[in-house]
Amino acid sequence: MQRGCMGTGGIHQKPGSRASPCSRAVRVLASPALRCLPVIALLFLTSGVARARELPENGSRDRAIEDRRAHLASAEKAASTFLSFQVQRAGLAADELITYRGFYLSADGLAVAPLQAFDSGRFTVRNESDGSAVQVEGAIAVEADYGFVIIRTDQKKRAFLNFTAGETPVGARMAIHRARKDGGSVLAPVLARRQAPLPRPQKYLEILSIGVNFGSNGAVHVPAGTPLLNERGEVCGCLYQPVLNSSQVFLFAAPAPALALKSPVDARGAAIIPFPLPAAFHPADPLTHDGSYLLGRDAQIRGDVVQAERLLRQALARHPRSAVGWQRLGLVLRARNKEEEAMKAFKTAAGHGNNLSSFLLNQADQLSLTGRIREATTLLADACKASPHDYDLHRAYAVALRSAKDEETAQKHLEIATQLAPDSLRCWSLLSKCLAKQGKWDMEKKASAEIYRLESLYRPR
Repeated sequence: MQRGCMGTGGIHQKPGSRASPCSRAVRVLASPALRCLPVIALLFLTSGVARARELPENGSRDRAIEDRRAHLASAEKAASTFLSFQVQRAGLAADELITYRGFYLSADGLAVAPLQAFDSGRFTVRNESDGSAVQVEGAIAVEADYGFVIIRTDQKKRAFLNFTAGETPVGARMAIHRARKDGGSVLAPVLARRQAPLPRPQKYLEILSIGVNFGSNGAVHVPAGTPLLNERGEVCGCLYQPVLNSSQVFLFAAPAPALALKSPVDARGAAIIPFPLPAAFHPADPLTHDGSYLLGRDAQIRGDVVQAERLLRQALARHPRSAVGWQRLGLVLRARNKEEEAMKAFKTAAGHGNNLSSFLLNQADQLSLTGRIREATTLLADACKASPHDYDLHRAYAVALRSAKDEETAQKHLEIATQLAPDSLRCWSLLSKCLAKQGKWDMEKKASAEIYRLESLYRPR
């Protein structure tokens, strides 16, 4: 018995006809609307499948948005643990203050704060949440290399933050708190864990490089001492003041383990170091705490190089042997196209800075810019040998070598630079051009891909 063919009504055909696989009569649906029903059903089922595929994607997107909101909320919540340090500096008017930030790390009032806040002993401290005054009894530990202090305050039963237990991986997103008037809190990825040179020979620190670009002057509104927070609200690092050669495209932070190591096991029995701190904890260059210098640095970051030059010269009049001051003045003079004056400033900086790599760097750059290539390459070749882990020296050496038409050796040093500082957009851009000049297109394609990735992270939020 055959199944599937209707036996009554409709059009009849002879058995065995090729017009139908059925040997019996077939009923034909007469209504056009009814004839569309199978198609409609098929479309409905297909759209259902498509909708089912969309739901997980939408769900993932919604979860990502919620996770982002929760992460940013952790930064807002952390603000209840923040202290604000306002410091008077030489060269500033009475109402002009430098602001730093700290945070509580225990319920009984222990806190972390930048070392710069205590060098003079003239500071005021308030809780950021309500503006209430805080008395600081003294320091119980100093992390001189990274520039942080653990202090004891008179505060009891305070909300506090915890350091993360492990190392922060590259790629992890961190929440950075900013006041709403300054744009609000942001999320930013950790671009690299790398070594940064200290202002003394053969000494390097591990730092976190944070890929956030606040625009032309937004970094000024993130005080040193601001913690980086993971999605659990734990401290993964603390931002510190911009280094001399930083262009403010991204920020640097001391990793949490470096600070956690200074936290005493038994804080109640820890000896107190009174303020002002002993001279051993003061910066090697006193100009770094001069008010005119700090305001001049901020003016340089904003791009106001005329104001920056005026303020920096004021500071150098008080501290004429400051390598840091002459270095920054040279950068400002270069931005103003005062090439010869910039060269003199860089030479003075190198002389007062004992010819350390950080002070030789811009002198060599200036030599290259003014066409004195042989002098630049000789200076930088020696500096790279003396400080092999300083990526900026390798970068500057490569620039000089490219000017001397030695692309192959320049490539070698740019590859070293990108290994030492994988977050440096400038180094990757130079490497891309160097490879293109040699026709090494497969390698150049990889460098261009890295440039594209970094540019997307550095774009102002």
